[in-house]
Amino acid sequence: MFLFALSVSAQNSVRYYNLNVKRGQAANVLKLFSDFSEGNKWKSGGIMLQGVGYKNGVTHRIVVYGDPSNWGTENQWSEEKWELWSEKMNDLTYPNTPDSSSGSILSFTQGGDWEKYPTARVYDVRVHEPSKFKSAWDKNVKAAEEILDGRSMGLVSYELGGTPGASHGLIIYGKDENDVQLTLRKIQKTKAFRDYTASRGKVDYIQTYQVTTAKRF
Repeated sequence: MFLFALSVSAQNSVRYYNLNVKRGQAANVLKLFSDFSEGNKWKSGGIMLQGVGYKNGVTHRIVVYGDPSNWGTENQWSEEKWELWSEKMNDLTYPNTPDSSSGSILSFTQGGDWEKYPTARVYDVRVHEPSKFKSAWDKNVKAAEEILDGRSMGLVSYELGGTPGASHGLIIYGKDENDVQLTLRKIQKTKAFRDYTASRGKVDYIQTYQVTTAKRF
């Protein structure tokens, strides 16, 4: 059952840790990530490993999200175990991957199945009137409920790091790259979308890239 709702709780935080995985090591990174995450019960939110495309110097990212007042897992790793895991991950990745970031989840549709809809397009943008933009965004997403049909759309703000010049990320999920494109085209033909672009204020598009969820806990 799909329950459409907008998360309006800005206390939810999100952190993106970008990786540049060495050629041929993606499966090992997935296993190492799963070994770290599986069996851990999160106090709030969760964690994802995503493949990244069309973003220079980044092949994967780890996404951690939840309530910052109730952050992390119930059973914390020891410092020694954490250091060993970090060393193993460093052996599989290149250093100095750019644009890792931290911010807040401003709104996100709930109910999407990440296994059915694993792929997302991300627009990193500079929003000049944040309050005005969020109001217009929420109205557009609500109007697109039937078109989305279980796909998720999200709005996040960047507060630390991120794509230079970007203040927000706009996210839409689908089955694959083509499904995301077709869903966007349907939304863009609606009156609600035209109202959104007319009422959101000035927006500068900085960078567009794609992510695909490999594992989520």
